[in-house]
Amino acid sequence: MAADTREDTSPPSSTPSQTKPPSSQGKETEAYAVPTLPQNANALPAASGLNTAGGKPKEASLFDALRSIRMSEFKEVHKKPCVRDALLTGIGGGFGIGGVRAILGAPVWKTCNWAVGSFVFGSFLMYEFCQRKRLLERQGLKRAVEVIDRKKTEKQMKAEEARAARRKAKEEA
Repeated sequence: MAADTREDTSPPSSTPSQTKPPSSQGKETEAYAVPTLPQNANALPAASGLNTAGGKPKEASLFDALRSIRMSEFKEVHKKPCVRDALLTGIGGGFGIGGVRAILGAPVWKTCNWAVGSFVFGSFLMYEFCQRKRLLERQGLKRAVEVIDRKKTEKQMKAEEARAARRKAKEEA
């Protein structure tokens, strides 16, 4: 059988390298061993450019990324959880802050910048808030299911004990 070409050809060192930690205030300390890690069997030589299957990975380009986007994804974005609320909050915030800036007499470009910025910021905050709320709700539901299951098993155990006690009383009588 052929030897594994991935293994290091140098002989393995039987003793780990010995180093001394920096001494503090002139005190001598004992040397300690620094363990050496074995070379990964799946690692390929550094600059080979190959993956473990033996082929070169295809370079990703901007065109490939744009080609992977489908129009149906944009048509259904409002169906994703939390997106609708986030967009409505962002629209309201952008309209409100942009309107206040316009009423206060700010230049049009600054007003538009504030409106767009508040839309983006408000949408982002609302989306993250909604995602956090959903996470906490999922965790609460998981805890509730665990409690219900635990109580169910306790109830079954009590019922089994009661049955056993009735059988024992019936046998004694």
